[in-house]
Amino acid sequence: KMADKADDQGTKRVFRRLAKDEEQHLAFFESMELKTAGGMGSGPAEHDADTSKYVCSLVDGGIFSSLGKMEQLARRKFNPEKALELALQVEKDAVLYYMEALSSAKKRSTKQALTRLIDEEKSHVVQITNRLENLRKKKAREARK
Repeated sequence: KMADKADDQGTKRVFRRLAKDEEQHLAFFESMELKTAGGMGSGPAEHDADTSKYVCSLVDGGIFSSLGKMEQLARRKFNPEKALELALQVEKDAVLYYMEALSSAKKRSTKQALTRLIDEEKSHVVQITNRLENLRKKKAREARK
């Protein structure tokens, strides 16, 4: 939705790339659940309760909350900076979430997959940050005119 609302091609590209990658992440998680049957594996039971609460707070208070804000933002007049700032927060929350999942994962294949996801989410942070910097530089140049 954000890509459709964006006026400039650079912002459109960033949002399209993010959407494509997130679709791949969803497909990965769906396939992994089928392959592992027992889930992603976890640490000792006493660690699980705290980890579970922490991860749930990241998801509920961070990722899903931010996605809800993204939906609200998509219904308003498009502001590329605000949209990118929110996307940046979602990606940072995702990195934290995957890092926490990685720290409690036992299966080697799960650890490898989560490490790959963390690297991809970090690359999203860089892409969004670069786009924001470019937009802000352009805005500053236009303000000086």
